[in-house]
Amino acid sequence: MQGNVSFRRYSQSALDPSLAFDVVYGARFEHRILSPRHSYMAHQRLALGNVILETGSYDFAVAACGVMPRDLLCIGMVAHSGEVTRCNTAPIDADEIQIYPSGSELLYHASGSSRWISLVLPEALLQSAAMAHMGRPLNLPKRDFVSIRLPAGGGRRLAQLTDDAFAMGRMLEPEGMSDVLAASIFHELVDSYVVALGSARLANRKRMTTAQQHSRLVLACERLAMTEDALNVELDDIARRSGYSRRALELIFNRSTGMPPGRWFLNIRLNNVMRDLLLARPDCRVADIAARWGFRHFSRFAYQYRRAFGELPSETLRRAAS
Repeated sequence: MQGNVSFRRYSQSALDPSLAFDVVYGARFEHRILSPRHSYMAHQRLALGNVILETGSYDFAVAACGVMPRDLLCIGMVAHSGEVTRCNTAPIDADEIQIYPSGSELLYHASGSSRWISLVLPEALLQSAAMAHMGRPLNLPKRDFVSIRLPAGGGRRLAQLTDDAFAMGRMLEPEGMSDVLAASIFHELVDSYVVALGSARLANRKRMTTAQQHSRLVLACERLAMTEDALNVELDDIARRSGYSRRALELIFNRSTGMPPGRWFLNIRLNNVMRDLLLARPDCRVADIAARWGFRHFSRFAYQYRRAFGELPSETLRRAAS
């Protein structure tokens, strides 16, 4: 084990989860709140040298979009409510885990409360452990994420291992772990993941290929819809530029995200406004921020904002300034 040992945990509530960017080590994720109910998220990170174990939980519907860390491998799993969670638009079944190569994109989308776990580490470290245990390297993706199925109960065992490691981290706060204990947890984590990955099989290939195509389409349409000169672009134009008919685009979005594209794009813009309000200077005007994200009719915008987040934009700005 190389490097320092550290443990941290934090939680955020109300609209503040939209400002939580550092939830996967070495990556930056943007959170979007999808429901007006009270929002609460919790995050824990245990760093054991160059192996980082993390978990996050949400009690609200959320979308999180980002790029995995460069030069590191990320292994993720949904530990709770996989039935309401999608990764890159793919539904997650029990005992499935996801492998994300360096720099791969992730769109995490949960329509209800959910919890995820991730292990971030150098690929060379994982392969070295695989050679020591199995005499062969693991077959890992190089470009796109893949979802693999563990033997029955495998996901539960990894989740329990994670919970035990975090319980140890919390128990030893603030003094920290001894080097001997940290090394023991480090090796148990790496070895357990090697065993799990070595006995796993690829999930439904056709489903994963379709999900990856749809994920790329959703993200590409997002980028198009959020460009400065296209904030009020018509859906027909987005469909045309993406190479799909409007009807096909609507079907893909409904199946992949649970909502039509227009509503998905509107939610992104509302979340962008909310994030800017939370970070705004005291002399900032709500109307200026709304206009920045393409809202021209202020009364309609205020109604949409309150419907999305349960409060008026002026209340968000007031709370941020207090």
